[in-house]
Amino acid sequence: MPYSAIHPALSAAPSDLTLPDPHQTALFLDFDGTLVDLAAAPGAIEVPKDLVGLLARLDRATAGGLVLISGRSVADIAGWLPGYTGPIVGGHGAEERVAGVIAETVAVDPLTVEELVRAATGFASGRAGILVEPKPTGVVLHYRAVPECAAEVGAMIDGLADRFTRMTRHDAKMAVELRPDGVAKDVSLARWMCDQFAGRVPVMFGDDATDEPALAWVAGAGGVAVKVGEGPTVAPCRLPDPAAVRAALSNWLERN
Repeated sequence: MPYSAIHPALSAAPSDLTLPDPHQTALFLDFDGTLVDLAAAPGAIEVPKDLVGLLARLDRATAGGLVLISGRSVADIAGWLPGYTGPIVGGHGAEERVAGVIAETVAVDPLTVEELVRAATGFASGRAGILVEPKPTGVVLHYRAVPECAAEVGAMIDGLADRFTRMTRHDAKMAVELRPDGVAKDVSLARWMCDQFAGRVPVMFGDDATDEPALAWVAGAGGVAVKVGEGPTVAPCRLPDPAAVRAALSNWLERN
């Protein structure tokens, strides 16, 4: 399925979502907006008390077939989910935690990242409501509190991309990110499917524009792609919010 194909994703009740047998499934879950509700700032989210327990049950049911795949860093995700020991893909695939060991999948000059963060911080310092989120391999500018600044934020990131030619702009929900070329969730997901999860059926839940290439890859591979929340999507199925995602996954476990 080409990424450009936009579908009017069919809304589903959590109990109606059909997923493969857990032992045959490779389950990829985004974090913000998929497992937890979005917040005004990355540090303001609230993690449901039973989420770590649900993830542990999913990991057991799929015999190690669960991967959290997020734009956040691995360390950040791990900090929000103490007790979760399964694989984490962070930075859209720039780093991974497997068996407790964190490794980078791309090499980025730390001085480059420092310069990106410094430039973004200088830009945001004179503009109330714009937040800077440093990443191990780049930087994000959030403008949720000031949506009227979208064009200005985008222009700033474009300027950085012109200076750092091996970095690419990526738009998300009320945010714009600059990260290394070739770092994307679909690239990471495809690698996992070819290596650790060969022969399994891919299942992906995601809510943001940065999830769409991965959702397209999963749908094109005959898997199950689920869009969470509103907005255009390549996914043929949609759930309304993270609560519905958690309910759908719990129902899946109970049926299997």
